[in-house]
Amino acid sequence: MKRRLALYSWAFYDFANTIFSAVVLTFYFPLYLTSITGRNLNLGLTTSSAMVLAGLVVPWLGGLSDRTGKTKTYLILTTLLCVTFTVYLSFARSVSSLTMGFLAACFFYHASLVFYCALLPVVAGPKNQGFASGLGTALGYFGVLLAVPIAHLVDYYWGRRYVFVTAGILFWISSLPLFFWVPERKVAQPLKPSLKLFLEEWFKVFGTVAALTKRRALLFFLAGNFFVVEALNTVIFWFVVYLSRVFNPSQVQLLSIFLGLNAGAFVFGLVAGRLADRWGSQKTLLASAASIFGTLLLLSLIHHLGLFVTLSLTGGAFGLAGTWTAGRKRLVELSPEEEIGKYFGLYNLTTKISVVSSLIFSLLADRFGFERALLSQTLPAALGLFFLWRSSEK
Repeated sequence: MKRRLALYSWAFYDFANTIFSAVVLTFYFPLYLTSITGRNLNLGLTTSSAMVLAGLVVPWLGGLSDRTGKTKTYLILTTLLCVTFTVYLSFARSVSSLTMGFLAACFFYHASLVFYCALLPVVAGPKNQGFASGLGTALGYFGVLLAVPIAHLVDYYWGRRYVFVTAGILFWISSLPLFFWVPERKVAQPLKPSLKLFLEEWFKVFGTVAALTKRRALLFFLAGNFFVVEALNTVIFWFVVYLSRVFNPSQVQLLSIFLGLNAGAFVFGLVAGRLADRWGSQKTLLASAASIFGTLLLLSLIHHLGLFVTLSLTGGAFGLAGTWTAGRKRLVELSPEEEIGKYFGLYNLTTKISVVSSLIFSLLADRFGFERALLSQTLPAALGLFFLWRSSEK
């Protein structure tokens, strides 16, 4: 009973952190900051800086958790700091204080994900890690369906600035099940956290990266995940813009499609979790990557809104949910148990620096049109599928 409670509490944290990513990171802060400054430069620089900074630091933070046995403690700390700076956004007065508060909130959000993923083996064994990961993925998308309407009501009745304090409080409350019912990760011979230990782990990460040449399955997995996520992040970022420019739907249609996509990802997150336990994480991950490649290829050729939406809600939603769900279990299987935090740090690093394709998309869209730009994303998807297939080799 305690193990099951811990599993569900762990998965519910995906619901919690999605409140921040959907409400603050994706929707309302970009609108709030650009309405104050009248330009996009502050937002772009702040968001990119937070992702790059977090991407560079999280492998070392993951390594530190491997040595100290304080993974849950670090997760609680980074979560509370993210919540604090999120609430602060509602009371910041100047543009500089807003951007610095947002930078800090984004950094601690991205850092918390490493510790969260590293707790997966604590709550689930090899036979049900796919279910746990899939449940978390599904609850994350379910969180979007609930959090965005709540934020909309707060924005409508009290004003946009109070969306952030609401999001922070909801994030904190939704994190409490993990705080109370997920046990700490145990490591052999835990050490006391110190600056010296952090610096030791800092230099060890370089050796870990170099040693990937000897762990070819893990190397190919990380490379494949990078390219697949490269395509996914680009399509997610440009999805609404693509629909607007190519099909010109109404505002109600856009919102319905967006919520429908998240509902589809919720369902397929549960499906992918079961498949990862029954088929194996590798087969599920390959099926997800193949679905992304095939869906992108077909979407770039479709000029009918109904078909475009149907394919997005099926093949696209399965590929999206399956990549996150099976990927986490696959990394647990490939990583040494005593270094799981460090390798989840590298895993999260690949998701943070996958921003090149988004720039290529914008350039191609301006020069050749959105359909050609979307077609270009089949290249990183194909590369990702190839490297993931190579990671199957013994």
